[in-house]
Amino acid sequence: MESVSCPSISLCVAVDQIGNVVTSTNPTGGASAWIVTHVDSTKDPSSQATNLSSVSCSSASLCAAVDSSGNVITSINPTGGAAAWALANIDPISPGDESNPWLSGVSCTGNGLCVAVDGASGNVIATSNPTGGGTAWTVTSVDDVYISGISCPSSGLCVAVDFGGNVLTSSKPTGGEGAWTLTHVDGTGVLSGVSCASSRLCIATDDHGNVVTSVNPTGGAAAWKLAHVEGSNCDQFGGSPTCSLGSPSCTSNLCAAVDGSGNVVTSKNPTGGSAAWKITRVGSNGLWGISCPTSGLCVAVDAEGNVASSSNPTAGAATWSSSSVDGTNYLRDVSCAGTGLCVAVDQGSNAVVTSNPTGGSAAWRVSKVDVSTRYGLFGVSCPSKGLCVAVDSAGNVVTSSDPTGGPSAWKVTHVGAKASSRGNGGLTGISCPSSNLCVAVDDSGDVVTSGKPTGGVAAWKVSRLVASTAQSGGALSSISCASNSFCAAVRQEGDVATSTNPNGGAAAWRVTHLKELPAAPEALSAISCPSSGFCAAVDYFGNVVISTHPTGGAATWKVTKIDATNHLSDISCPSSKLCVAFDDSGNIVTSRNPTGGAAAWEVRSVDGANFLRAISCPTSGICFAVDSIGNVLIGTA
Repeated sequence: MESVSCPSISLCVAVDQIGNVVTSTNPTGGASAWIVTHVDSTKDPSSQATNLSSVSCSSASLCAAVDSSGNVITSINPTGGAAAWALANIDPISPGDESNPWLSGVSCTGNGLCVAVDGASGNVIATSNPTGGGTAWTVTSVDDVYISGISCPSSGLCVAVDFGGNVLTSSKPTGGEGAWTLTHVDGTGVLSGVSCASSRLCIATDDHGNVVTSVNPTGGAAAWKLAHVEGSNCDQFGGSPTCSLGSPSCTSNLCAAVDGSGNVVTSKNPTGGSAAWKITRVGSNGLWGISCPTSGLCVAVDAEGNVASSSNPTAGAATWSSSSVDGTNYLRDVSCAGTGLCVAVDQGSNAVVTSNPTGGSAAWRVSKVDVSTRYGLFGVSCPSKGLCVAVDSAGNVVTSSDPTGGPSAWKVTHVGAKASSRGNGGLTGISCPSSNLCVAVDDSGDVVTSGKPTGGVAAWKVSRLVASTAQSGGALSSISCASNSFCAAVRQEGDVATSTNPNGGAAAWRVTHLKELPAAPEALSAISCPSSGFCAAVDYFGNVVISTHPTGGAATWKVTKIDATNHLSDISCPSSKLCVAFDDSGNIVTSRNPTGGAAAWEVRSVDGANFLRAISCPTSGICFAVDSIGNVLIGTA
């Protein structure tokens, strides 16, 4: 059993992992007071299970449950048996999209609004007519991180939470993508659920034993307060059962959450900090969901088919009884065209765009721009405000001449090579030095070039470079073009490919094997070339590899260890006088004299223990980086 909703003390409805609703008009009446009804036989394509993941009952005359196959099951008479429930598909799989439409949460208000969330794809699916069938629901992409829960206390406020520590709020939930605002509120853990008793009180929970509360949910990050309420070792062992709090349930004067060890965590003053919360052990099994329609009743469900209920939830374990009733979709790359446009791309095939990069979370807009692959976008390059080109793992370029124009402003074109023994033809990086040259690289050792990037498939040309010495087929991992007359790419195996005529075909490229060097680099991950006279690459073993004559062969490249313990993942050099790289431990590695050896580089922590993914420095005065949990980091001076 995964979720429970009690609109009053005389009705509770729970759902389980095999397609049943479990209902009671007397929730504290023991096992005989509960009825199990099978309402959903749809098989999840990934696990072949029928997983009802969430249920919301706004009253005794409206309940909606969602499953892991994109369906909603609704009833205006939830205790009326199987015939009283109707199934509709509201989150269909788009053509070419292999992702699983896993609906992770649903919330319904008293005036007919229901909003569901698709965790895997970052969608909200909303309707004002929940029993009107699949066409009555509208799908909108709002996030690039797994959305784990949603709560709508009224038709004028919905609050969702995600695995990146973000809250998404909307005062018009059916208003489309632009009606939703994403705010980062929890830097320590994955937000697992949210409950809003009203527009003046929302409580979210995370996997580190924290609650995050707000009396002004739409007030931005400063309006949310984090308190640690459970487990002295949760900061070290976040994600363990004793630390992972499930979705809470709140009334005006009570909030309760459950964890994976059988505890209920309650508070009559939820914004009062850590000391205002009490932990009560109510069972030996992990609890999955809780619903408290009033301060005089809470009902929790566990993974073994039990319900635990109490008419005095904060009074300790003795007031709880248990009955067995049912035994049976990170950011990857970023490119900034000056300080007036930045575009990041993610593993959910979204473009995250802003014309005001320093304007905070509200200044960024998330748009689904590519549904052709389940693995997302891998690179992006914006030579100007009028052109951005992204690449994906299916060999597509995704282009836009109006990057801030939303999903319809982007066009998907397949330009890559077919899969072969050398690779899958997935594009791994792109660099556009101008609006009339873009150069992409793929996992088969090809360069894919165009003098007219928005010109469709005929405008792109695939050139296969000479094979790598490695057995992997010579996947190219990164490309940097200083101008239309100079580009350099790197292979993970330790090769650099350079060209003074990037659009001239395979013969115009020279491959240099840096394995010949005494201190050879390992697993080259990125390269940045601000000019034809300077290139800097980084590898997964903390080395920077620099040349002031990139086309001059292996002897012109120098390897320097600058970050002894970490993997360097990306580098951006706006000039030969400044390079900024980062590692997989949240550190920025900078130098104003990149050729000056190890002593000229400084390592500084800027993002805790988070995994930085990509960086773009359009000038020497500002840099933008993105990490694996949906944050943008901005560095000046």
